[in-house]
Amino acid sequence: MKKRISAFVMCLILVLSVSACSNSGADAQKPRIISEGSVQVQVVQGVLKAHVPEGEYISDITVDSRRIWLTDGQYTLEDCTGKTKIEITSVTEEETSAQKAESVILSLYDSGTNSYSITWRTETSDYPVVKFKAESASKEKEVSAYCDECDTGYVNRAVFYNLDYNTEYTYAIFNSRGDKLYENKFTTADEVPESVTFMHVSDTQDEDYNGRVWAKLMDYAYGSSDGLDLILHTGDMVQYGGREELWSQMIGSVQNYVSSVPLMLTSGNHSYWSDYLDGASDIEYNHTTVNLPKQDTENGQYYSFDYGDIHFAVLSSGDSDSSGVGYSQRKWLEDDLASTDKTWKIVAIHNPLYSTGKYGSDKDRNKVARSQQKKLGKIFNEYGVDLVLQGHDHVFCLTPPMDENRNVVKCETKTESGNGFNTTYYVNPQAPVYLMSGAAGSQNREAFEEYEESWFSKAMDVPDNTAGYSVVTISGKKLTATYYQYDYSANEGGVSYSWGIEKE
Repeated sequence: MKKRISAFVMCLILVLSVSACSNSGADAQKPRIISEGSVQVQVVQGVLKAHVPEGEYISDITVDSRRIWLTDGQYTLEDCTGKTKIEITSVTEEETSAQKAESVILSLYDSGTNSYSITWRTETSDYPVVKFKAESASKEKEVSAYCDECDTGYVNRAVFYNLDYNTEYTYAIFNSRGDKLYENKFTTADEVPESVTFMHVSDTQDEDYNGRVWAKLMDYAYGSSDGLDLILHTGDMVQYGGREELWSQMIGSVQNYVSSVPLMLTSGNHSYWSDYLDGASDIEYNHTTVNLPKQDTENGQYYSFDYGDIHFAVLSSGDSDSSGVGYSQRKWLEDDLASTDKTWKIVAIHNPLYSTGKYGSDKDRNKVARSQQKKLGKIFNEYGVDLVLQGHDHVFCLTPPMDENRNVVKCETKTESGNGFNTTYYVNPQAPVYLMSGAAGSQNREAFEEYEESWFSKAMDVPDNTAGYSVVTISGKKLTATYYQYDYSANEGGVSYSWGIEKE
């Protein structure tokens, strides 16, 4: 809802104690007027009205520490005491007009209602609105956005509920003055898509290049594909999760992609290890908006969503330094996987269960992996998880189907040729396959010198100046995944590998 309330002084904090909540007696009929310079707040018969000069704007009002939304410059007080505390924060027209929308991310908010969201950051608080319109609609709609203070500036959120399927929407972000801050478009999913294609990226952090590597990789990936339905990121977007300037640079470099195709984020250790936070917390929560189950997001967030006939569960391995995903999250995961009837079940997690890198194979550093192999592996096998997408180790590796006891579960395989690849499929596997798609930034690594070769059907070192990603397509009962290496110094593709899963 657009707010055109004005203020007189930049960054004024006006704290008022009023006693005008009575509904009886002569005093209740008298307006209570409190002035501070040219800012005037009037309370009469339980209604608060704000009067301020034209041309400048109130950015925030709270009543008894609870943020309120003024409608036509007034608000009905409820459950107020004799000393209701009103706080007003204002900004000048110049400050508001200079406001920018940064780190704009589109997400699938709630797949059950086909609702999408956008999240963006600003340096100042405001009452923003977002206007959106379906391609075939004659009128646009408007939704109020929520602007909340966080560790570094303000996070803004808007949700588009109950959208039509397979429809293109245009949206635009406006500040309270009516200035357009950002505009883009997106297309909602089919209700029953014939196929779904998504991109798996991880560990984009590249503090030396400030997001340019991921930007070049995305340009290459889109130029080499027929389009993506969503992007699934398995953690460590930036090197220092608590530094907003790094998020602004990273997201800014790929903003046209991640604000028009749903980006689903997984919490990585650079968002929950204290050395990378500069005192901040709730890192992914403050950069994306999805329908979360009840949880504490300080050390990462977990959630699930559907896309077509696929159920995705996104986990946080930040609960414990020694065991990764904790008991409460595992219990939620069991309930979540038990409740879905989708044909495909895919899990995303940052800290790997199986990896040829140091966090998967070095006995001095893989205690989280060993713990999750047993505890999560048991859940994955019991509830029929097909694929686990991982990050953290910055290498490419792929396992055969694995059980919770670290054993390979043998199954039939078959190889098909097409699209320039020989693709080997696991046929009716009875345990999940684990995939790590390298680093989509500049921090590629080599495999640890001692890893259990029997656990991996394919493993590759990543050359210098090379990033990696996978594109996964699911059509009916066939999943086909192709891993690509991208040489960002030469701007050309390198090694690729294709594999898949087929259900009969």
